[in-house]
Formats: sequence, C-alpha cells, structure tokens
Amino acid sequence: MWGAARRLSIFAGAGDLVPHVVQAGLDAGYKVQVLALTPRPDLTTVKVVEAKLDNPLGIIWSLKVFRTTHIAMAGGIHLPDKAREGLIRFASGNGAAAGGPEVMPVGDAELAAVASVLKKMTGADLIGVHELAPDLLAPEGSIAGPALSETALTAANYTLGIARAIGSLDIGQAVVVTGRRVIAVEDIEGTDALIARVGGLRRAGLAGDGGLDLVLAKAMKPQQPAFADLPAIGPATVAHCAAAGIGVIAVEAGRSLVLQRQSLNEAATRHGISVVGVKLADA
Repeated sequence: MWGAARRLSIFAGAGDLVPHVVQAGLDAGYKVQVLALTPRPDLTTVKVVEAKLDNPLGIIWSLKVFRTTHIAMAGGIHLPDKAREGLIRFASGNGAAAGGPEVMPVGDAELAAVASVLKKMTGADLIGVHELAPDLLAPEGSIAGPALSETALTAANYTLGIARAIGSLDIGQAVVVTGRRVIAVEDIEGTDALIARVGGLRRAGLAGDGGLDLVLAKAMKPQQPAFADLPAIGPATVAHCAAAGIGVIAVEAGRSLVLQRQSLNEAATRHGISVVGVKLADA
C-alpha cells in the first residue's frame, strides 16, 4: 500500500520494554516513530510524538502523516475511566467527544477493539512485540537462579494457572501464591504495586513465614490479542521480589517477555530467586 518502505509506529507506555522494541524495529529495517502515551525523554534515536488519548483523531493523523505500515504496542499505561469511555466511543464509531452516548469503562482486553479501528482507518498491520523481538520470549524451563525442586515446580505451575484464571476476569496478569493460598492479585496499579503489597503483608507477619516460597506468576490474559501487552519481567522485577520476600517467579513460556536477560540472571543468582518458564496446558 505504501510502497517498499516499512514504517513502524510504536504506541509507547512506561517501562524498560519500549527501548527494546524501538531497537528491534530499527534492526528489522523499519523507519520508526514513537507515539508516547507517557513522557519518554529517554528515546532519542527516533521521532517521538506525544499521543493524547483524549484526541484519537489526532493519533490517526499522526499515523497517516508518518505513512505508517505497521503498529506495535509496548509498555504499561494506566487509563482512567474517562479515557476508557472516550476510546470505546471512538471504537464504536460514536466519536470521543463528551456528550456522546453513555458508555461504561471497560477492562484492558476489551480495548483491543480500538486497535482494530486503527487498522481499519490507516491500513496499517498490527504487529506483536514477540514478532519484532522473538529473542525476548520466555523459554520453557529454568531461566535464571537456582533450579526448582519438583514440589516448587508444581507450585509454580499451580500459581501460573491462578494467574490465567485472574486474567480471564480481566483483572490483571499477575498473582502471588504460597502453597494453595492466594496472597494478592494484580489490579490497575500494576505488578510492581502488587509486589510491594506482598512485601507489606510479609512484614506484617500475614504471609511468607511458612515453609513454602511465595511465588509470583505472570500469564497472558486468555482473551487478549497477542499484539497487546504481553506479560514482561526484567531485573527490576527480581530486585522487587527479593525485597518483598518472593522466592520464585513463574512466567508463561512462549507468551511472556524476559528483558535484559543477562542482568536478570545476575540479579536472580545474587538474590537466590528462581525464574522459570512454564507452558500452560490450555495455551
């Protein structure tokens, strides 16, 4: 449609994933622009455009002016209810202006409808981070840190299944469990806040003082498209877990991202935290 040149627009939220995706796009031969949903002063090698979610038509304009052929999404963002309502109005063809038909705020998975509208209005193809940077995908088995016993591996499998169940309700992607006891689940605050809450519960003597490890698991929501918001961990995740007393991190193999693999391995070894990739039976 646009000729031979491939032009990638990356919707960028917060976090360490975004620079990886930018570099992967450049390495793959794309001309790249970033539509920043949060401030990204760290991105200096590509064009960065502020993307205002309350102005979806402005975003469409930015995509068309750049002659975007592919769209990717990377990084976390917290959307207030007003922004969610506006995006759903836009996706349903009712515009995002105030005073439009009454709508309810929706969860993250349902916002995938907005991406379909972007594709329809721009002709650009949606591409997942795993397609740009397949080396970031979590492998099955031990990823970093001490090897797990059979008992611990069973606990990791169980916890990942709970994460999948939580995700099916569009609540979050992560959960912390010890044994068969759910300690806390991820909500709109994100994974770092979940880990911090678990640390508070542990310091208060309400969790983590038994014989079994606290296990953090992150799984892809069953209803979410693969091009949006794959679960991700990095060395900072390991450091936060160490501070909170979490001994095992389980991620969904082939459907989660592992960032800064060498630094993550060093952090896991230093803190004695096991990181493992697990295949879910229903994946």
